[in-house]
Amino acid sequence: MILIADSGSTKCAWAECSTNGNIVKIHYTVGFNPKFTNYNNLINELKSSSLLAIKDQISEINFYGAGCSSKKANDKLQRYMARFFVNATINIMHDLEAAVKACYKGSPIICSILGTGSNSCIYSGDEIIENGLSLGYILGDEGSGNYFGKQLINLYVNKRLPQHLIESFENWTNDREVKIIENIYSLEKPNLYIASFFPFMYQHKNEPIFDIIFKQGIEHFFELHVKCFDNFRNYKLTFTGSVAFYLSDYIHTCAKKEQMEVQEIIQSPIRNLVTEYFKSK
Repeated sequence: MILIADSGSTKCAWAECSTNGNIVKIHYTVGFNPKFTNYNNLINELKSSSLLAIKDQISEINFYGAGCSSKKANDKLQRYMARFFVNATINIMHDLEAAVKACYKGSPIICSILGTGSNSCIYSGDEIIENGLSLGYILGDEGSGNYFGKQLINLYVNKRLPQHLIESFENWTNDREVKIIENIYSLEKPNLYIASFFPFMYQHKNEPIFDIIFKQGIEHFFELHVKCFDNFRNYKLTFTGSVAFYLSDYIHTCAKKEQMEVQEIIQSPIRNLVTEYFKSK
């Protein structure tokens, strides 16, 4: 059996595939970002997942993950996984590689990820030829769940939300100002916690205050991570990730304003990844 995995910081989809290319099952775990994942976290999560029953049957793993952007980080994750998948050859790659493989349709593209975090690159069809600068969840991640979550937290803690939204928010979560601040500075994965507030905003996206934030956030992403590339209008745009999927209307509006064409927006690239993998065999 072969596993092909697409992992953001929040969740990971593992496609269990037979050697002839059929998807037997898609397993789900939390995401494994080497910037935050330690050995015990990874092993405990895998042991509690449906992957436990098939771990010894896996001969190959192709894992595409957020934060897997250096040899040091990838080697660390590979060592951890090798202790669980003892019979597998394990390849660790960046989640941008998954995005471009899932989205490429024959012409060079600007491919972006908007999920818990964000990233962008130009893909020629053979390789990533330029990667937008990513400053991570503290200084960057424009247009991501983390980016929007920060703005909601700021508005709530500083009492800048309309009263009806404060009431809705406090019915939606048990966390209050002090607890939210405590969690941001004490939790092991603060980026996931911050991004977890995005769904509330999306549920209320027709509220003027959130509509403006989404519009400006997507425009900010374009300014920094699309328009940074030379001749950016010569490329079609592709996006993967849940935030891109849910905010697709804002993306299309911004692209039209910039005289660019959106080729595709995919919530999860996992099925496309499987197809591309077996095409290359």
